[in-house]
Amino acid sequence: MDYDLVVIGAGPVGGYVAGAVAEKGYRVALVEEHREVGEPVQCGGLVTPRVFDLVPGKETVLNEVRGADIHVPSGRHARIDAGETEAVVVDRARFDRAIVKHALKRGVKSLLGAKALAARYQDGGVEVVLVKDGEQQRLTTQILVGADGVQSSVAKWFHILRPKYILPGFEVEMTGVDVDPSFVTLFVGNEIAPGFFGWIIPSGGDRGRVGLCVKEGNAFAYLERMMAGPAKPYLKKAQPLQYIAGGIPFGFPRRTYADRVMIVGDAACQVKGTSGGGIYSGLRCAAHCADAAIEALEAGDFSARQMRTYHRAWVKSVGKELRKDLAIFESFARLTDRQVEELFDIFSEPEMVRIIQ
Repeated sequence: MDYDLVVIGAGPVGGYVAGAVAEKGYRVALVEEHREVGEPVQCGGLVTPRVFDLVPGKETVLNEVRGADIHVPSGRHARIDAGETEAVVVDRARFDRAIVKHALKRGVKSLLGAKALAARYQDGGVEVVLVKDGEQQRLTTQILVGADGVQSSVAKWFHILRPKYILPGFEVEMTGVDVDPSFVTLFVGNEIAPGFFGWIIPSGGDRGRVGLCVKEGNAFAYLERMMAGPAKPYLKKAQPLQYIAGGIPFGFPRRTYADRVMIVGDAACQVKGTSGGGIYSGLRCAAHCADAAIEALEAGDFSARQMRTYHRAWVKSVGKELRKDLAIFESFARLTDRQVEELFDIFSEPEMVRIIQ
C-alpha cells in the first residue's frame, strides 16, 4: 500500500484526522482539489472558542462576539447579550491553513491541486484515482476518509448517504459596515430568508460578513433583497470585498462508514440545524474518526463492522444534540411570519431573555 490512510478534503476536519493518525507513525496523504488550503472560503467563520481546545489557530481570531441583535419581519428587534464572549470570528482561510500546517509537521503528505476522480476497492485496499496538472495518478490505501464537504464524492462512490437537505447560501465580505462589533445581527422572516435566516457578522474594524441561507430558492436574490431592505441601515457606506457561495447539509445519516471507508464533517451532515455551524461538531467527530482509523490499523481489521465503531462513537458524543437541532430546524422552517412574531413576543419577556442569555 502507498498509504495507511488517505483523506480527501483539506478543511479543518480533514486536516485534523490526517494529523492525528500521522502522529501515531502511519503513512497519511491529504488530498485537496484546490491549489491553496482554505480557498475558496465557503463559511461565515463564526465559531465557538472551544474549537481551540481541539486545534491550533488562535492567532486567526479577528473579533469576539457576545450576543445577537434579532430582527423580525415587522421591523422590531431585540438584543440578546450574554455579557461575555460566546463566539469568535476567524479568518477562515488562515484557520484552515493553521490546522493543515500542524498536520504536515506530524508527517502528513499534502497533495494540493489534486482532484479525486474515483475510488474503488482493489487488491485488499482502496485505490484512489487523482488528476493533478492534467495527469492521472493512482494511490492505494488501507483506509479512505471523505472530508470532502457538502457534495461528498466519497459518500457517493461508496453509496453511504445523501443529505436530507442542502440549504443554498450566499455571503459578501464588506468594508464600511456600521454595526456593533460585539453583536451578530440576525434577520428572520419568509420574505428575507425562507426557512432559515440572514446575518451580519462583524469581522473586525468596519468589516462585516453579510449573508443568508434559505431552505429553497435563489440565495443571491434573497441576499440582494435583504441588503436593500432590513440590512440597509447598516450598509449605507459598505463596499463589497469578496463574494462567497456555499451550501449547508442537514440530515442525520444512518451510516457514515463502509468497508475501509469513513466520512466526516459536512460530508456526514455533522452540522447544527439551528445555526448551520459545522466546525466544532465536525472536529469532535473527526477525533472519533481518527481514533477508529488508528484502532483499525493496529488491529489490521478494515471491515465495515470495525468502521462502525466510529459511527457509534460520534452518535453517542454529539448525536442527541444534532438530532434535536435538526428537529428545531424543521419546525422553524414551517413557521409563518405571524408565528415568528408570536414567538418573538414570548422570547422578549424578561424571564425568557434571562434564560436565553
